[in-house]
Amino acid sequence: MLLALATSAYDPKIDTQLVPASGLALGVGVQRLQDEFGLQLQLTSPRFVDGMLAVRIAGGVGWYPDLRSLPDDAGNQAFDARALYGHTRLLLDGAFPLALMPGRLYAAVGPSALFLPMRVSTTRVAIGVYGVVGLELFAGTAYRSSAFSFFFEIGASAHAATADVADRTGPIEVTDLTIDRPIGTGLALAGGLRWYLWR
Repeated sequence: MLLALATSAYDPKIDTQLVPASGLALGVGVQRLQDEFGLQLQLTSPRFVDGMLAVRIAGGVGWYPDLRSLPDDAGNQAFDARALYGHTRLLLDGAFPLALMPGRLYAAVGPSALFLPMRVSTTRVAIGVYGVVGLELFAGTAYRSSAFSFFFEIGASAHAATADVADRTGPIEVTDLTIDRPIGTGLALAGGLRWYLWR
């Protein structure tokens, strides 16, 4: 409710100096896709259509909680066993500036891809979709926003891949267990920093 009021109260004649930066931006952050922790790098285009739209390319790595790598002997199990994979996505970002603080409320959606290792899935490249709503807040003074911002996102993602490799030799031991759990599918959370190269 407060975010909606802050967005609707924005007046460009009054809040000109607090207009958030809208140039080319580099970002770094952490993410969580359901149970999978990950890191991401971002490149966001300069905003267009009166600063409302932008295109964002993001990519990085994630760690799948690979329970199938656990040995049968409970005494030797390491529950932090994880399998590394890559991810990338192309998003269209639509945003509105906030009036009560230097920042913007945005929504982003677009295609996504996971690059999976053979030890986890028979699907090597999984195509999917990623969508979030986000809040971006800028550092600065009471009179002008800076070129750095903090962002927080929540949404969902879905990809056409599961952990379906039943028998394999992993770094620990062979097991016959399989989970067939979707990879990169479910709740999506992210947060991090963006640096705008120009306003």
